[in-house]
Amino acid sequence: MPRDRYDAIVIGAGHNGLVTAGYLARDGLSVLVLERLDKVGGGATTDEFTPGFLGPMCAYVVHSLQGKVIDDLKLREHGLDFAYSASSEDRSNRIHVFPDGSFLDGPGITSDFDLANQIRQFSERDARAYFDWVSFWDQAAGILYPFYLTEPPTIAELFESVRGTRQEEVLEKLFTWSQVDLVEDHFEDERVKAHFMRADTEADPTSAGSMLGNAMFACSKFSRPQDRGIPRMSMGTVSQSIADAATSLGVEIRTGVPVIRVIVEGGVATGVGLASGEEIGAGVVVSNADPKRTFTTLFEPEQIDAETVGRLKRWKTNAGCVKFLAALKELPDLSRYLGSDHDRGSINYIQIMPSVEYHQQSWDDAAGGRPTTCPIMNIQLPSTVEPNLVRGAGHVLSGWVLFQPPVLEEGTWDDLRDEVGNQIIDATAEYIPNFRDSLIDWTVQTPADIETRVGMTDGNIRHLDMIPSQLLTQRQPYRTSVKNFYMCGAGTHPMGEVTGAPGHNAAQVILRDYQRASPLATDGAPTQEAAR
Repeated sequence: MPRDRYDAIVIGAGHNGLVTAGYLARDGLSVLVLERLDKVGGGATTDEFTPGFLGPMCAYVVHSLQGKVIDDLKLREHGLDFAYSASSEDRSNRIHVFPDGSFLDGPGITSDFDLANQIRQFSERDARAYFDWVSFWDQAAGILYPFYLTEPPTIAELFESVRGTRQEEVLEKLFTWSQVDLVEDHFEDERVKAHFMRADTEADPTSAGSMLGNAMFACSKFSRPQDRGIPRMSMGTVSQSIADAATSLGVEIRTGVPVIRVIVEGGVATGVGLASGEEIGAGVVVSNADPKRTFTTLFEPEQIDAETVGRLKRWKTNAGCVKFLAALKELPDLSRYLGSDHDRGSINYIQIMPSVEYHQQSWDDAAGGRPTTCPIMNIQLPSTVEPNLVRGAGHVLSGWVLFQPPVLEEGTWDDLRDEVGNQIIDATAEYIPNFRDSLIDWTVQTPADIETRVGMTDGNIRHLDMIPSQLLTQRQPYRTSVKNFYMCGAGTHPMGEVTGAPGHNAAQVILRDYQRASPLATDGAPTQEAAR
């Protein structure tokens, strides 16, 4: 018999929601997870995008899933496994290709020393500067990572943590320099500069502080090698392992159940209302959805305080992406770069981003509401290590295309979907000569498609742009102005990515607020007031 009341209800079965649920159940709470879609995972699922070909529909690689989460929830006992794992320094499986036939990374590049020697072919000066570059990002990650699995520090607390050390200068640069400033300061060769322009954050590369989001990504260096890479059967395995772990701890998961409102009585969240008309009570309600969607669709305006309303108006979700999935007859031909006898199956990641100027144009196009003429492409070939993604012959290509505007200046994404897809094919074929002839089928998910399918506002896979004004304490807090209502998704600290960190942190906040020395009261109300 279904219950009509739980200690905690989690809205959304994305990976962070499942992590939160698992931790709460592990501590003795009765937990219900409600998911609008017919499967768990949110942005981390594996789906058949064309007959016989499976691929990751949004998130496509694991490089920051926290070892603590894996161990605490015993995810490996529940199916988490990797088809390919490597240390952060091993670049032998990836290649960054350039129009002149040169490349960086690739076979044999398994350490920083290997990459420095490779860079020496481009510039002796850049080869020497590379180790300063590595040191900078190691220090940047070292500043931020101690706060990764905690509530976020204020900027003042962050600076105090490095006062009087070499890291103080690094932190100052994170807030005052731009990505372009840093690469120009370190390197002279245009290809080397392009190689080290991080293209996975959401900021104008010339804006001050645009490296802070990059520093969050740099924290992946602390991931264990065995916890990173391409999961078996792609990203859906990650989500399902968390769901299975949570279920083993007593969590109840219901899919195909849209939540349409949070029930608020006297400023206190007391449960949720479903699209079916059913109401379910809870002592704690937690949302894994993005902040904009949560507060604009699940609450009445009068239930939200002025501070939250102000944040809703300021929050930026401008950095959209396009997801490109293709079924291929054969793997990309990289002989132009690696020679005719190279093993095509040895490369499972290709980056196309030829210059700093190209990067800037891509951003400028998106900021102007135009589909970019300079698509930055992060291409993954998961079937090289996980052949079970294909039933029969062929391969899967999964690509993120940055940057793309959530809202177009002219027209709609429905109108331009095919045009953008063909533009991606054209750009890719410039580097991979057999690409066009190898295509069996392909699909494009625009920012509008991602919002419709997964529920992420503006198709923003990280819920909020990762810019200085939306990181650390400026990101959505775990606690909200509505008592007993919490947030646990990618829009909370530390960042949007498959890390499990927001879910872990939110759970710890909830458990600290309602110390579990004794069970919750029978009516589901906490035994003691939150320590706000």
